[in-house]
Amino acid sequence: MNILPFYFSLFFFVAFAIYFFFGIYILVLNTKALINRVFFLLCLALCVWSFAFSIANSAPDYETVLFWRRVSVFGWGTMYSILLHFILILTEKNRIVKKVWVYLMLYLPAALIVFAFSLYSDLATGQYNLVNTSAGWINVSVNNLWDWFFNIYYAGFTITGVWLIRQWGRSVLERGKKKQAYLLAASFITALLLGSMTDIIFSTYLPANVPQMGPVIILIPITTIFYAIKRYDLMIPDKMSRTPETGEILSEATRKRIYQYLTLSFILGSMLYFIANYFIDQAPLSSAGFFSISLFLMGIAVHFVQQLKIQDDYKDIISIFVLTFSIPFITLSFLEYAAITVWAVPFIFVILSVVFSKRRMIVILTIAVILTQIAVWLKAPTLMVQVSGADHLGRIGILGIVIWLAFHVNRVYIERLKENDEQIRFQKMISQISTAFVTLNSSNLDEKIKQMLQLSGEHYQVDRAYLLLFSKGQKKMVYAHEWCNDGIESAVNIIEDIPTDFFSRWMEQSQNNGVVLITDVDMLPPEAGQEKELLKKQQIQSLISIPVTNKGKLMGFLVFDSLKSLKNWRNDYLNMLTILANLSADALAKVEAEKEINYMAYYDPLTGLPNRILLRNRLHQAIYLAKRTEKFIGVIFLDLDSFKAVNDTMGHEGGDELLKEVAQKLSARVRKYDTVSRFGGDEFLIMLAQIPRRKDIQKIVKNIMKAFEQPVIVQDEEFFITASAGIAVYPEDGEEAETLIKNADLAMYSAKEQGKNRSAFCSPVMKEDVLKKMQLTNSLYRAQERNELLLYYQPQVSVITKKIIGLEALIRWKHPTQGMISPGLFIPLAEQAGLINPIGEWVIRTACHQNKVWQDMGLPPVRMAVNLSVEQFRNPNLVGVVENALR
Repeated sequence: MNILPFYFSLFFFVAFAIYFFFGIYILVLNTKALINRVFFLLCLALCVWSFAFSIANSAPDYETVLFWRRVSVFGWGTMYSILLHFILILTEKNRIVKKVWVYLMLYLPAALIVFAFSLYSDLATGQYNLVNTSAGWINVSVNNLWDWFFNIYYAGFTITGVWLIRQWGRSVLERGKKKQAYLLAASFITALLLGSMTDIIFSTYLPANVPQMGPVIILIPITTIFYAIKRYDLMIPDKMSRTPETGEILSEATRKRIYQYLTLSFILGSMLYFIANYFIDQAPLSSAGFFSISLFLMGIAVHFVQQLKIQDDYKDIISIFVLTFSIPFITLSFLEYAAITVWAVPFIFVILSVVFSKRRMIVILTIAVILTQIAVWLKAPTLMVQVSGADHLGRIGILGIVIWLAFHVNRVYIERLKENDEQIRFQKMISQISTAFVTLNSSNLDEKIKQMLQLSGEHYQVDRAYLLLFSKGQKKMVYAHEWCNDGIESAVNIIEDIPTDFFSRWMEQSQNNGVVLITDVDMLPPEAGQEKELLKKQQIQSLISIPVTNKGKLMGFLVFDSLKSLKNWRNDYLNMLTILANLSADALAKVEAEKEINYMAYYDPLTGLPNRILLRNRLHQAIYLAKRTEKFIGVIFLDLDSFKAVNDTMGHEGGDELLKEVAQKLSARVRKYDTVSRFGGDEFLIMLAQIPRRKDIQKIVKNIMKAFEQPVIVQDEEFFITASAGIAVYPEDGEEAETLIKNADLAMYSAKEQGKNRSAFCSPVMKEDVLKKMQLTNSLYRAQERNELLLYYQPQVSVITKKIIGLEALIRWKHPTQGMISPGLFIPLAEQAGLINPIGEWVIRTACHQNKVWQDMGLPPVRMAVNLSVEQFRNPNLVGVVENALR
């Protein structure tokens, strides 16, 4: 018996299996992508073509061959239309694909081919010239109009597809896509040439007894596409997944993969059974097909259960039901052989059930296996069987599936152990970082952040880790903190501040997805040209960027670079990286809060100038430095003249605006290392540091006073304001900060006394005058109790009568050491010290008492005049004081 046709049929069937599994694989990668779905349809067409050829090539009679040849038309007749559709999507001809007339042009030739070669019997039977050869049934072309129509369709669509791929390869900028284009074009050209030789030239013009090998030859471009998927991420999978929850072995992705392997086990079993029984034992197609189709449908059922939008527990229950049903079905189907080969099939399910955390699955499967074996024992207690080649193949196949699944289960456990180990190491790393961040402040921020970057960079085995932070206004990104692995050059000197619009695509992806993942810089699209250029400049191959946010505000990005190789980031890494980004955000927010507190403590909130505390600190430092360098320091105490008038005119908001304008004017008139501070109210204190000569201070003061020659514009109105300034010079006017400030204040008041709008340097006379006033003020507190105050009464005499008509009480102070002091000197001091009211009350009481004494002596009543200070009129108790004195 000639077995060569069965070998060729087996080749076709293997091609069918490859197309089927590859189509399922592509669809599972991303079920939502149009390109994946179209490619799946392409694989289905190839499945129909190759399976029909596998049956037809070794069919027992002409009618069977003709039937399966007509079935194969649904594969090879539509395949080239679907292929061109796939290429249009691959080459990014999205606008063309969306047009209706394009679909008509794509699929109308396929519909005509199917109609002529399969559906319309009268026409279809005339298209085949089937010859039974030593290699199996072949079709010798009848070389009619329909054959030529198909040849033009097949060659035209294939050549058009190759041309589109070549044009796409020339137009794209990414190196990866160019390589894909060249590989795919070369594979399609090779398949076109070989397919034309076996399916057209050999069957039409040469007497070669070789079956048409088109279904097998198409494996060349299909294999190339598989390589492009693995190497260049063609038809990139949807990687959304979750990590295993506590107490689970399987993640969502691994769980789905387990059920996918169960599905593949059923489908592999069905194909293995079909090969063993149909091609090896040469059983009838109906008997081999029934059991194979049953297993195939069970596998499909397991797969589609996982697509249902129900809870995982319900999916498991339905899947357990299917598996439990399959055990007696498979075993009892081979009862006549005492299930000598398939008795081991349940072990496949038991092995897979081990990885599930639900014991009920193992229990139910165990019960089903034991009951099934008891049934076999009862039905066939004793049986002699003969083991054939099909049985040996079945055993090898089952053993292969078991080993394959055992490897996969082992990999699941190893991956889970690795994940647990990584989580433990990650927790230790987070603990280290958190402990370090406890003592974080603005002074050690760089050190702590670099420590975090080093720990995380070493943990994830990257080449560089850094923080990109936004500047104020988020107009630029600053390359703030960095860690580099051994042998990696720092990018600090390569990258300057980057405008945010430079990374527009990066920013857009971050807003949409949060994480920006670039697995291969060469694969970036043309619209990311600027980003690609910068990344290539740093020799980056892959990177991942996680937004650093605090209270909804985007502060920057935590970025990890891979320079030496491409790096794939697992999905569970994203949650871990988000924790690192949150720690970074908390650290940066803590430092920002510290800076804000420091700002509030050392800066004036209105003008932004240093306040008196910061100025004193800087003055202390300047004095320390001046002692070493023997330089001068100028301290200028500046007070705005008549500032109250501005507040009364424009309100306090207008006054605040004026103070801001003055602050800017003063800051513009001094050097960078000088300090302009707001001392309080309308007072400013200016420190001029490291002045080589004293006369240089005079020049600077003149320049500062010129700031008030021009009007200040507030709320669209001009205000001409003046200021009085007092200057103290180190070391002449003091060697301590407080002394210099005090003497500058003295000089400022001296300038005001001289008429305002002027400056005055502190002098020994000023200091002596102040000392004298201070001593008098101190003595004035005790003058009343020591009876040092005297009243002189100056009479008022009528010119006409020559009689005294009144008296004016005049106060005098007889100081124990300085003698008689004029009221013009001590009255202002009493007003400043708040002593004028008790002194005035004493004057009124004493003057009234003396007037009463004179009246008691028999002198006539006389009018008594007492001088009152303005401050006394502000005393609400003045009337009561006078009334008490008159009683």
